[in-house]
Amino acid sequence: MSNQITVLESCWHSSSPWGQSMPPLAVQIQEKVFLPNLNLSGYCCGVQWSGQQWIYAIVSNHIRLYLYSEEFHTTNLFEDSNVPTPAFWLGDVVEANISEQPSRRIIQGVFRLKDNWLYGVESRSPILEQSALSQSQFVWLTDIDLVR
Repeated sequence: MSNQITVLESCWHSSSPWGQSMPPLAVQIQEKVFLPNLNLSGYCCGVQWSGQQWIYAIVSNHIRLYLYSEEFHTTNLFEDSNVPTPAFWLGDVVEANISEQPSRRIIQGVFRLKDNWLYGVESRSPILEQSALSQSQFVWLTDIDLVR
């Protein structure tokens, strides 16, 4: 049993959670969206893979909402911004400096916070049971913590 756990912990992060091909995004980061249920507009500032689909971070009136693609309409209009493009993108395989030894991880989330980019990677296997005291399986890192 111990060998199976060791094997699981050494290789779980080398396959993407979405299978062979990454599902397309419904909206691009910095794209304006319309929220019909709230009669508001906002901008997409991030996206993260969760379960079996993308969850989008939408900022509207200085409030951040986390929505599924069915909850907004795209506009093909983009926010004017001087923020540089992200150094990494969804699906990129990177070396993450989150433990004593760097390990390979797949970028599963990208999030813009003010003028900075954060990248979501799994810090532990999604198969392992999550106890009430354990931390989230995701950790958000800056490009300084990641290497191609």
